[in-house]
Amino acid sequence: MFGHRRRQRGQALLIVLAFVAVFLLILWAGLTLASSAFLGLGTIRADTRSTYALDAGLAYAMQVIDDKNGNGCNAPKTSNLTLNYPTGPITVNVGINKGNPCHGNGATWNVTITATGTSRTLTALVTQIGPSSVVTWEGIQ
Repeated sequence: MFGHRRRQRGQALLIVLAFVAVFLLILWAGLTLASSAFLGLGTIRADTRSTYALDAGLAYAMQVIDDKNGNGCNAPKTSNLTLNYPTGPITVNVGINKGNPCHGNGATWNVTITATGTSRTLTALVTQIGPSSVVTWEGIQ
């Protein structure tokens, strides 16, 4: 009679240990997936900040071209643009080169934009139409 009860106690302990092991395995898998998701989120945020910085550089270039208002074929001078983010500043470098035609209505400007923190480059063709400019095409490489 006593030997039968001892075996049942041991079996109950094995069942409890098996459930604990399965629970810990599921918990470990969930935490691994969650940490991977958080690491991926940081990468997406950094990529989004870089893309916004390149777009801000294009808006800045268009403003500089609009301020020039087609006066001559010399490309307007630009300065570095610094965007302050909570994670740190991003410096945007904007280069503008004259296109063909280079003056008057329909003048074109080749714009190249780089930013710290990314190896990507935004290139665009900006065309003056009247007193303002429009992006004819753009590409991020």
